[in-house]
Amino acid sequence: MIVSGGASGLGLAAAEKFAVNGYNIVIIDIDEKKGHQAVQAIQNLGAEAVFCLCDISNKSEVQNALNITRERFGRVDVIINNAGLEIRGSILQCDEHEWDKLYSINLKGIYNMSNAFVPLMIEKGEGGAIVNTGSILGYRAVGERAAYSSSKGAIDALTRSMAYDLAGENIRVNCVAPGAIDTPLLRGSINDSPNPQETEKILGSNSVFNRMGTSEEVANVMYFLASSEASFVTGATYFVDGGWSIL
Repeated sequence: MIVSGGASGLGLAAAEKFAVNGYNIVIIDIDEKKGHQAVQAIQNLGAEAVFCLCDISNKSEVQNALNITRERFGRVDVIINNAGLEIRGSILQCDEHEWDKLYSINLKGIYNMSNAFVPLMIEKGEGGAIVNTGSILGYRAVGERAAYSSSKGAIDALTRSMAYDLAGENIRVNCVAPGAIDTPLLRGSINDSPNPQETEKILGSNSVFNRMGTSEEVANVMYFLASSEASFVTGATYFVDGGWSIL
């Protein structure tokens, strides 16, 4: 299993979920220290793992990650396109550099990863599964998230297009759209806010359960979508948002 942004948060939770279910893991991330820590955590679960220092917006670095994967494992069955970037700002507040950087990771990164790794998936002739990480903010508007929200909405459309195009290779492509998930990144943002307790309460109120979700809850859905239990599911977006989408 290949997971971008796999050194922490949702990506690491996904890697651990797949590892305990018998998968070998390739962690792709720009954080070398956390990447090696993630590999150790996966190995402690009894699975093989390798870390690839890789900026997914850089096609040559993705190609290097592909070469490492091919040499180490020789195949790929599951791709989790999870790495992403969030910046704040309205369409008037985002500068061009910020906008381009976000899109180069959130959207072009999925292109680079899929364009590189899908041929290896096809080579084995057994099909496979791809799960893209979207966001509830691709469907529900909040203030000053123009670049992030639009990129996540685009991932939904890209998922459907990929599902259509890759069906003939027996490759299923789906998307998860998390809501407020208690990841280290979001926890840091909460702690940096003027009133962390109130911020956490507001985020929890976006769920009918009045709490934030966990990385493991998102990873469980990623695993389901990649598993044979979802063999007739493709081109779908699964909301893992505690009901935010119905509020």
